[in-house]
Amino acid sequence: MKINSHPVRLLLPVLLCLILSACNRDKPIPPIERLEGYTTTKQYPGEVGKEDLEDWKKDLKDIEVVRIKSTMDGKVEPALFYESKSSRKKPLLVLLHSWSSGYLQVPSIPFALWAEKYDWAFIQPNYRGVFEQPEAMASDVAIQDIVDAVDYAMQHANIDSSRVYLVGSSGGAMTALVAASRHPDIWAGVAAWVPVFDIPEWYDFNLYYPHRKYNGQIVAALGGEPLPGTPAEEEGKRRSPSTQLHQAKEVSIFLAHGINDLLVPPSHSIRAYNILAAPADTISKEDMEYIVKEQAIPENLQGEASDPYFGESDPEVVFSRKSRNVKLVLYIGVHDMAYNSTLLWLNDQQKQQPVITSSK
Repeated sequence: MKINSHPVRLLLPVLLCLILSACNRDKPIPPIERLEGYTTTKQYPGEVGKEDLEDWKKDLKDIEVVRIKSTMDGKVEPALFYESKSSRKKPLLVLLHSWSSGYLQVPSIPFALWAEKYDWAFIQPNYRGVFEQPEAMASDVAIQDIVDAVDYAMQHANIDSSRVYLVGSSGGAMTALVAASRHPDIWAGVAAWVPVFDIPEWYDFNLYYPHRKYNGQIVAALGGEPLPGTPAEEEGKRRSPSTQLHQAKEVSIFLAHGINDLLVPPSHSIRAYNILAAPADTISKEDMEYIVKEQAIPENLQGEASDPYFGESDPEVVFSRKSRNVKLVLYIGVHDMAYNSTLLWLNDQQKQQPVITSSK
């Protein structure tokens, strides 16, 4: 058929459009660098707990609300999902909202903007919302919601299974560590900022702060006060990283905590680190108590105060140590989470694929 024949001339614009569309979908990924204008969730405009779909749509027009049916109890839960539609395999970033928010939590937006820029997929599940009911607060169904969100992304995007990442702060970090413990095979990297390590112990800590709402939420979620020897305490322990984090020793885990955090003391991250680290690298009880009481690093731990993932605009690092598959960073700051250091660390994590050998 001649190129200038009538049918071919009609098809040329269509073919050109398809070619340009494919090129646009698979546009080159820029070199990895720090996001400009973003530091920590505390410094993000507005309240940390703000939830607003319009804010999401304004910054990322292709973000969508999807509905995911739980494979455990059949309930349909919402999630925010972004997928570029490119044909290449891409990392998946799973972002967990914090204790008192749901899946529309606005300060997560910079993580989704990173996904857009570097062609990652992004999902932020609701996993039963605010931690104030039995189904929330790292319950079995909440953890399954996170796994179901990963499965949803796998079905609707071309995900690189060796680069599935999980991020959370505060209650989200606590849940991330539980999800890493229950499903260590999924995650290439888990970043947990200022996590609650043990729910009943944190309940006891909050008794000194009766104006806080958290203990009422804990009672509502666990079905009673988690006092010693009670079913509520047993359930609280079962939902805590303290009782199961040893199962995540093969997962790359990043723990970060502010030494000035009065909401969740840095001892929570230190104890999590001690479970995962080599015995020679653990931090003593005396040093941990000094850090909590003095909000400073004891003299014998000084000299480990730099980390390649933290830049000038990030919180100032006062202690950083890596042991086995876990990294602990302590910084000058409060109950917070930094964007760039999290994302740059995650970008360097990849799960080793099994080597398949032929048998003869």
